[in-house]
Amino acid sequence: MQIQPPTTTEVRGKITLFGTVKNQVCKIQTELIGRDYILAIKAYQERIPIFCTGNLIKVNDVFILQDSCNFTLDATWQNSSK
Repeated sequence: MQIQPPTTTEVRGKITLFGTVKNQVCKIQTELIGRDYILAIKAYQERIPIFCTGNLIKVNDVFILQDSCNFTLDATWQNSSK
C-alpha cells in the first residue's frame, strides 16, 4: 500500500500493507531490511501479494508486525492471473 524510502545507507524502510486480521482487512505497519525490503518494493510496483509471518501487535488502533520472517512473493497469484 505504501513504502517510505530508506533513510540510511542500509537498505531498510517502513512499509504499510493490507492484511487480514480476524477476517477483516486492516492496515499493518512494519519495517523491513535488505532482501525483504527489496521484495516489498517489487510487490508494490507490480501489485503482487506477499506472504509473511511474525508477531502482530495492536497499539492505539494500529497493527504493527514485529519480527517478520518468511517474507515471500505470492507466485501462485501470478500463475492464476494468466
